[in-house]
Amino acid sequence: MNEKRDFPTEIPPAAGDHIGRLLRLAGPRPAAPHEREARVKTTVHTEWLAAIRVRRRRKWMIGGGFGLAAAAALLAMVGLVYQPTLAPEPVFEGEVGFFETVSGTVRLHEDSGGERPVRVGDVIEAGSVIDTGVLGRAAVRLASGHSLRLDRNTRLRGLSDSAVTLESGALYLDSGDAPIDRSAEIRTAFGVVYDVGTLFEVRLDREQIRVRVREGAINLDRDGQRYDAEAGIELTVDAGGVLTRRSVPIFGPEWDWILAVAPTFELEGSTLDVFLEWVNRETGWSARFLDPRSEAAAPGVVLHGSVEGMRPDQALAAVLPTCGLVHRVDGGILVIQAEGP
Repeated sequence: MNEKRDFPTEIPPAAGDHIGRLLRLAGPRPAAPHEREARVKTTVHTEWLAAIRVRRRRKWMIGGGFGLAAAAALLAMVGLVYQPTLAPEPVFEGEVGFFETVSGTVRLHEDSGGERPVRVGDVIEAGSVIDTGVLGRAAVRLASGHSLRLDRNTRLRGLSDSAVTLESGALYLDSGDAPIDRSAEIRTAFGVVYDVGTLFEVRLDREQIRVRVREGAINLDRDGQRYDAEAGIELTVDAGGVLTRRSVPIFGPEWDWILAVAPTFELEGSTLDVFLEWVNRETGWSARFLDPRSEAAAPGVVLHGSVEGMRPDQALAAVLPTCGLVHRVDGGILVIQAEGP
């Protein structure tokens, strides 16, 4: 069916080219499938974020080029450890997060000069420094939704609702509750780590930075150079910029410390399948039912009670028997079956 259209007899100078007129006559093109459009948007957005970070870093380096060059030369002369140039810290005021769990003695050094031990629920203001000390550990929820866990002997400065500076020690980041378009920024003396929807650990000492990815992917930016890593990969960069990449397991003893400070799972009213998803995410295991009927019934099994104070693996051992199930762990596979012969 032909449709009569009225077009202006004169084309404005700004659109007076033949190609532009043909495009207008052709009308709008058919919409792309929703799934393809979503994939393209996600890819473009990720690359755009990376490009913006590089441009910002280059702008900062150019703006202070002479001073940075002189400082680098001076460091080389006196034999100090080289540190990469970082972009200016974000300017932020107010609350950046709060403490979800606290184990041992953890102290908060406030930007105003005060110092105090912290408790669950305490608020963290921008500029404050968290010090876990020799025996302390903590879990922090940033205002962006990102969850951070701090190991012993860790010092962390809160910069904004999604950016922190790791001064020493180790942190574990879980971006599961953060918006997909909010990337967390972990600043260190060896570069900046950005999450791309992931679970990962950053461990820092005087000699190197080590990043181990458990799920998703990360970007490590160092002086405008970007290093990428996905699940099961460990990146190590030393003070001289030497990069080492190797494969690592996503479960096992090296991840054990994060279980000791995991935020409590709200068991009351939850279902078995959701509980098992939480256990898998915390431990790095993959659940497998030997009995298809038990697996099919899991979404309808409503749980009651509390697992407060229990590690995820301890909570699993407490909850499954109440559902008539037993389990074992075999090479990272959580095998679940019904009790009895």
